[in-house]
Amino acid sequence: MTRPASTLNRRGLLAMMAASPVALSAAGALAQSATLRIASVNPPTNLAVQLAEEVGKRITDRTEGRVAFQVFPSAQLGTTTDSLEQASQGQPIITYTSASFMGQFGVPELAAVEGPFVVADNEEAERLAFSDLMQGYYDQLAEKAGIRVVALNWLDGARHMIGDAPYPNPSDLEGVRMRVPPVDTWLNTFEPLGVVATTVEAAEAYSALAQGVVTAAESPLTGLRASKWYEVAKHITLTGHFNLFTGWVMSEAAYQALSEGDRAILMEEFRKGGQELTKMSEDLQKEIQAEFEAAGVTFHEADLPAYREATSSFWNDWPDGLYESIRAAATGA
Repeated sequence: MTRPASTLNRRGLLAMMAASPVALSAAGALAQSATLRIASVNPPTNLAVQLAEEVGKRITDRTEGRVAFQVFPSAQLGTTTDSLEQASQGQPIITYTSASFMGQFGVPELAAVEGPFVVADNEEAERLAFSDLMQGYYDQLAEKAGIRVVALNWLDGARHMIGDAPYPNPSDLEGVRMRVPPVDTWLNTFEPLGVVATTVEAAEAYSALAQGVVTAAESPLTGLRASKWYEVAKHITLTGHFNLFTGWVMSEAAYQALSEGDRAILMEEFRKGGQELTKMSEDLQKEIQAEFEAAGVTFHEADLPAYREATSSFWNDWPDGLYESIRAAATGA
């Protein structure tokens, strides 16, 4: 496990920095400069990828060039799990992910916050993302896995189901081959619904839907627009089953190597970027729905109480009181 740079002695710190892109000044003192690789499995048309590039430019400007970025969309640096492992090993990567993926790195409670129907709206999600409860999980992640959460408030809208048929009732999913990421949050939500959960990376989902390898998937509307899955699957059921805590995380070693001031700028700009993405996603919902309908997509309403009941078993394996703690943090109670 990579320890935070602040806990290393000077010799250990210098050795670590010599192997990283953070330069040393001619005088031998640390020069807080770095080039971070922005990694995402999403295509360059994805709104989060485009906005992250803008956020990176703002950070570079505010830090007078000390913190720079290179953007690698479309899984150029590997899967989300690959990028997280690289960050955990101290590589200068800042990667787009969600809380569930990070639950695999020693803090399983992070997966619980993305359970089905956890938050009611984006306001609750923003409050939860920066709550004391979540900050405690973030600190555990940095200590256990060497991964620093930058901002998990890049909320791109509730996720809905897309497929070759509508799924207004949970029973309609029985036997459906659904593209599901290899993450417990998804598996523990969808497998009780009777789907045939099929692991397909996001970059390969379009062809999987087109070829019938899977007949259903799920995504926010903004994600569907970027991925163009609606071109090969013409039914969208408005389930709103997940509101994912997506955003950006990075190597704890690379984070600690920056100056305190530059770290503050990085965190501030990525949180601001998340708020911008959330607002843009909200504003785009009606526009995207009209665009999809013009392309031959049919939207269907879902029996939401039935879906809540059918997915309630998600909480059976979690400690008593965890759901209530999460809801209290989200509501500010």
